[in-house]
Amino acid sequence: MSTQQTAISADRLQKAFADGLTFEQFVDQAEVNQERLQTNFEGFELNDEDRAYFASWAEPVNVLVLAHDWCGDVVSNLPLFAKIEQETGKLNLHILNRDPDNLDIAELYPHPDGKSHIPTYVFFNDKGEEQGIFIERPEQITALFPKWGAQFWDLNPELEGRNQAIAELDPAVKQAYYKYLLSQRADTKDVEKQGIISIIQSIVK
Repeated sequence: MSTQQTAISADRLQKAFADGLTFEQFVDQAEVNQERLQTNFEGFELNDEDRAYFASWAEPVNVLVLAHDWCGDVVSNLPLFAKIEQETGKLNLHILNRDPDNLDIAELYPHPDGKSHIPTYVFFNDKGEEQGIFIERPEQITALFPKWGAQFWDLNPELEGRNQAIAELDPAVKQAYYKYLLSQRADTKDVEKQGIISIIQSIVK
């Protein structure tokens, strides 16, 4: 391991890599969105430009991922990372369930709001040097949430809670809301892919 400063210790990183699941293992143990994870994986496609970019890398990059399959962002973009890994060989994914055993890692990589969010992707080169972090989703997708939220309430005028915070919604309404957002994400795979590859390009230089 390199002596370059990273948030995580070399020993903890080695253990995390050893304990990390492959995407296939993560899908196999999924309890909430197994089918959608696989469907999204099959739905992502890399074009020639994408492949050429990853082919330009001299070495594969290790990506430590904190995730849970109940998370909509995990379901929407982890399959893209897996598709890149499978088709280019330039990503090595090490996927960990954040709770309860890896909260110590989560504390090292907080969202700008100071809290832990998933998915959290931490990139390391072949020397164990930390290259960068990506959390949750591309900004291009976040920008679509208000539009999708308004559409959900327009389509479901009988539901209560339109002007409430999501956390305050009735559980059944919240579930329906998140299900709708996932359906919209499935129709914007190219936007998701372009946003994430742009982020990867800003991290891996």
